[in-house]
Amino acid sequence: MDNENKKVNSADNNRQNSFDEIIDGFYDLTSLYSDAPKKKPQRSREEELRLREEKRRELEMQAIKEDIERRYSLQLETAQNNAQPAEKVEKRKPLTNLMPEIDERETVREELDRIDEIIYGPKAEKETEEPVIKSRFFRKKKKVAQAAEVEESFNLDEHNAFYVYFYRFGDCIYRFLAVIFGFIFKLIKAPFVRIFRYISSSTENTKIKARKSLKSTLRETVRFRNEIKNGMKAIKAAFKKPSTLPHVIAHYIKTAFKLHDNLLKSAINILLPIGALAVFILTINYWNSVTYALEVIYKDQSLGYISDESVYIEARKLVNDRLNSGAYSTETVEETVAGSQGTNLNANYALTLVSIDELNDAQTISDKIIESEVDNLTHACGIYIDGKFVCAIKNEADAKTVFDNILEQYKVDISSNVFIGFNETIDYVQGLYPNNASSMLDASKLEELISGVPMQHITSETDTAESIAEFYKISVEQLKTYNPSYDFDNIKSGDSVVVSSSDKLISIRKTVVSTATKEVDFKTETTRDATKYSGYRSIKRKGVKGTEKVTTTQIFVDGVLEKVTEDTEPITEPINEIVVIGTKTSFNGVYIGTASKKGFLWPAPSCHYVSSAYGWRSRGWHTGIDLVKAGGGANGTPVIASRSGRVEVVQRSNSGYGNMVLINHGDGYKTRYAHMITGSMTVSVGEYVEAGQTIGKVGSTGNSTGPHLHFEVIYNGETYNPANYIY
Repeated sequence: MDNENKKVNSADNNRQNSFDEIIDGFYDLTSLYSDAPKKKPQRSREEELRLREEKRRELEMQAIKEDIERRYSLQLETAQNNAQPAEKVEKRKPLTNLMPEIDERETVREELDRIDEIIYGPKAEKETEEPVIKSRFFRKKKKVAQAAEVEESFNLDEHNAFYVYFYRFGDCIYRFLAVIFGFIFKLIKAPFVRIFRYISSSTENTKIKARKSLKSTLRETVRFRNEIKNGMKAIKAAFKKPSTLPHVIAHYIKTAFKLHDNLLKSAINILLPIGALAVFILTINYWNSVTYALEVIYKDQSLGYISDESVYIEARKLVNDRLNSGAYSTETVEETVAGSQGTNLNANYALTLVSIDELNDAQTISDKIIESEVDNLTHACGIYIDGKFVCAIKNEADAKTVFDNILEQYKVDISSNVFIGFNETIDYVQGLYPNNASSMLDASKLEELISGVPMQHITSETDTAESIAEFYKISVEQLKTYNPSYDFDNIKSGDSVVVSSSDKLISIRKTVVSTATKEVDFKTETTRDATKYSGYRSIKRKGVKGTEKVTTTQIFVDGVLEKVTEDTEPITEPINEIVVIGTKTSFNGVYIGTASKKGFLWPAPSCHYVSSAYGWRSRGWHTGIDLVKAGGGANGTPVIASRSGRVEVVQRSNSGYGNMVLINHGDGYKTRYAHMITGSMTVSVGEYVEAGQTIGKVGSTGNSTGPHLHFEVIYNGETYNPANYIY
């Protein structure tokens, strides 16, 4: 009995689930093919479930209502035929608790009314609602009816017949255009609607398939894990019988591919992109660590890899410099230099892909070239004094120690303002050098060499002048010059022979820096007062001397003074003395002032204050003097010719000198008058002017900060201090 009940309940549940699936499918179809606007607003998951539940409820109520109406029609048919009452149809219980329980005393009509209230709500609210016209046909019919009502409102008489016909004509045009544009809009809209429907359907299907695939993959993963455990147990058991182990492993592998095909495909779909990404990253890292380079092949030997040909060109230059420095034999120098100039050192290039760490610089390539050209080479530190090779030493630290010890002898008991150093430039260059007695020295011999102590050679019975000269890479004539009193025809064992000169290769430079403070004389500025007669002189401001710091640098080379320099730094600026002199003299607009000893008149009779002198100032070199009026008011005052001459330039501009006149006085002298007021210049090019003649008025045109006259004295193309000519 219990089993039968379980079967019945299971069948009911299956029917209920089937009904739910039918309702969901119906809801999806109605939402897809309904006449509602195609563009739906985005809804949340909760709102979507609520709408589906309401739709399900409405369909359930509709099904109940149809069942009740069917029973009601059967009862009416039975009553009309005076037949026996039909068997009571078993009332179908509502599928949900939304339907209240029906009382047996209620009539069928009351039951139907209650169903309508559940579906549509209260009748009062339903009656107040306006009918919604959903069909396009009924909307068109309503518009036609409204148009007919408008036509009926007109009375077709002689007064409004024209307006009625005009209205009908316009209405026809409107309908015609509406049909055309509606058709065009439909054509444009149709492909987009289909596209959006397809995209929406595809997206939803993709989500469903993804969820199903994920669930299936998880289930398969659990099964696969369990089977792996069982397989491992079986494999462990098979170890007891090694002959069965391959069959067991093959069986489980075959079973895994057969039962878990989807899982393995999913794993491959996931692992392949990850593997591709890993390969991509490794590829990028590889190409970032390698580069295309040129392999240098010299005399059928690979010297290494370089980034471009310019590295080899630089290496070739280094080879020539080192070969010409005297570090190698004369024959090797001539052969290698000739080869480098004639055949580009016979170097060939091959393009190849190498690691960035394998690239060589010019110094490394030059070492390899020299190593291939010169025999008996070794790595050492070459000593170069003023660019000339002196010798080589095995250890660079030993070489620096030798030079430092020489300097320490001169640094004893010196003050802080004394600096000791070498007068020559000493370079330490690592590279390949000949490993012979004349080139490769130890620290003691290096000290003797640079200090001017000649090198000594102890002779043996087999020595000759030629063998000694060849050993130390010098000529026989040089050897005899170093030893003028020695008889090389009778060389005895144990004799001492000089094999180097006694000239010092380095000299000591001592720099002494001293500072002192000294006074700076003030200058006298003469201001001419046109209101005072000539001969008037008065000190308006007394001058005050300034001070400056003088730094003297003395350079001694081996105790002999070679150079002295002085640098000055102002401490307090001097205050110039101002002297006022009278220059009052004029006749018919021509100013005949008192000329200076050199024959120049003051160019601005009303402006006797020098605001900016000749020489250096904060903005650079000032090529003249600036004249202003004491207390202001210089603008518009007259400018006169300082000497007689012919006008060479008349410039009208608002940049640089502004409005300017240049007068050529004929004896190499020229005077320039700048920054005058626009329109005030009274002379023209080629006109001859007399000394004292008015040529313009003081202004501020061009590069000027205020009204003033910029006055220059030019002699043979060079400017000179005008104060030396007009005072």
